[in-house]
Amino acid sequence: MTLRTMIRRARERDWTGFVIEIVVVVIGVFLGLQASNWNQDRQESARGREYLQRIDADLQSEISLLRKLRVFSRAVDTYGEAAIAYAENGTLYRNSAWETALAYYQASQVWPFRQPNTTFQEIRSSGDLQLIRNATLRATIAGHYGDNSNSHVLEVLGVVPKYRARVRGMTPWPIQRYIWSHCYRSGKDLGQELIDCPSPVSEAEATTLIKQYRQDTALTAELRFWMATVNTAQFMLAGIQSEAEHVEHDVRAELARN
Repeated sequence: MTLRTMIRRARERDWTGFVIEIVVVVIGVFLGLQASNWNQDRQESARGREYLQRIDADLQSEISLLRKLRVFSRAVDTYGEAAIAYAENGTLYRNSAWETALAYYQASQVWPFRQPNTTFQEIRSSGDLQLIRNATLRATIAGHYGDNSNSHVLEVLGVVPKYRARVRGMTPWPIQRYIWSHCYRSGKDLGQELIDCPSPVSEAEATTLIKQYRQDTALTAELRFWMATVNTAQFMLAGIQSEAEHVEHDVRAELARN
């Protein structure tokens, strides 16, 4: 044993051997610490890479969601424009009272944006953000997911308009049930989709309904406000998607380097 050897050499006053034994011990401790640090660094690097891979997956989900949201938002905007055209000018959408009534209803559809950010929230709460070694990339990711950067997004994209409640309160329930069954579909891959559908009522009945819509000036005012919000949302969605694509590019570049 090294300790016994050191004691023996001290008793024998073999100072050269004693010093050698101390040097051996120091080198052994040093190499042990280096091995431990190397192993810890390797584990942290592996965890950092795993986090980046998971963030990449979250960004892919976010970009896919944003693409669907933008298609949905454009559809809502198209229907809203059609409803406003009738409210302000009496112009029927596609020369049909039913299509115009459907436009009023579909303009009330909403799809709140919920950013897929589970991985970032986990990293932040655990204090592991530093495991992403690239400081520039770390700041970019934090900026994309940070609360401040998304607060305005939630304020705009999370709005449930008064128009939605008002137009649905004015629409006969059988027509609403028909719209949900025949003029709308949803699913994990689809998200939400607004689709054309034949009329469940006569043109005369649809005309009576849209005249009621048009006569309600508060409904028209709420529709205008909601369409302004939808237009703002479209610009914001485009910006968020562009940012997410840039962050994803940087994350993949970092993964490729390591």
